[in-house]
Amino acid sequence: MAFFPSCEQVDFPELRGCPVAVTNGDKGTTIISSSYEAREYGIKTGMKMSEALKLCPQLIKRPSRPDRYAEVSGNIMRALMEITPDISVYSIDECYIDLMPVLKLYGSVKIIADKIRKAVFEASGGIRCSIGITEGQLTAKYCARNKGETTIVPPDQIKSYIGRAPIGDICGIGKNIERYLNQYGILKCADIERFPMSILSNRFGDIGRRLYSVCLGHDPLPIDTTDKDHKSMGHGKVTAGENDRDVIRGIMRQLVERLTRRMRHHKVVSDLFFIGFKTAKGWVGHKYKVQPATNSTSVIWSYVQTHFKNWHYEALYQVQITALSLQSSEVKQLDLFEDLLAPDPSVTKHDKLDDVKDLVNDKFGKHTLRSAAELLADKANMVPVIAFNFDATGKKNSL
Repeated sequence: MAFFPSCEQVDFPELRGCPVAVTNGDKGTTIISSSYEAREYGIKTGMKMSEALKLCPQLIKRPSRPDRYAEVSGNIMRALMEITPDISVYSIDECYIDLMPVLKLYGSVKIIADKIRKAVFEASGGIRCSIGITEGQLTAKYCARNKGETTIVPPDQIKSYIGRAPIGDICGIGKNIERYLNQYGILKCADIERFPMSILSNRFGDIGRRLYSVCLGHDPLPIDTTDKDHKSMGHGKVTAGENDRDVIRGIMRQLVERLTRRMRHHKVVSDLFFIGFKTAKGWVGHKYKVQPATNSTSVIWSYVQTHFKNWHYEALYQVQITALSLQSSEVKQLDLFEDLLAPDPSVTKHDKLDDVKDLVNDKFGKHTLRSAAELLADKANMVPVIAFNFDATGKKNSL
């Protein structure tokens, strides 16, 4: 993904044409994205900066700016929705578009592709996109591999076009599935036709059946453009072997504050939360049942404090809190004998404090008002990050 470096090159013209690596903050040592110019030197995502500089001494390091990338992504997706509303956002820099409903309106897929290219360029301030057009989602994604180009493959030609591709080039076929197929002599997509679908479906279920069809040039899964209700919502942090209790406490407080603020924004509550600490031996995690369902910072924080008793100060490599089984906060079970005119006893002073914090942070910036416990995380140099499936137009739009 060269989206982050492309944003940097747009905002800072002196970086255009230069090898650029984006890291997670000023102190970040691992590359999270690199420009196309940097990739020509063999620089890849996940590579250490020290290793990358040996390959390319003139490599320019840029700390990530998640808020800016989110802004550009939102601008692009909204511009595309002006062309057609039938869009399924896949990640911060990718989406699938159903062209059939507007094909007669514009006349041809080439005209639509040109409009998309122009919309992306103008909405982003100068980023050029890659477009793949064919019969399905994953087949179109493969066609979009050519940097900065539009690749149109008619449905009757996609089977032979994709058949030449190495099996590992198909989105969804990771190293494990690739190794599994290689042992049967399946190296290219066309090779899979010699085997029954069960070679994948028996082991990988519906995903296996879909990938089998994609390798033969047909993605059976239609584009889903509906606004889906998400079943869970969570935040986590990679902590690189941290065992300072105060730092972990501060990080967890930040994660709880982010999660609960996001839940209140989307008007959802949950009665089941997963809290987990990852040690060298694995996860120390537990699902906590909460009654009634809540999005209260103080209530959820009390369960985090309980979970700390399961941690014996081993080095932690990741922490996580996730609200499972989300439900609307606007639906409330009424008591038959409840006085509807009386003050709601379930609304506590902590809920009122949450409301005040939300109002202040909405108006003056999301970190204007913070709890004292959050300040403990400052030693950890926490940097906002963007999830892979970030969607600036939906519920998965939180940094």
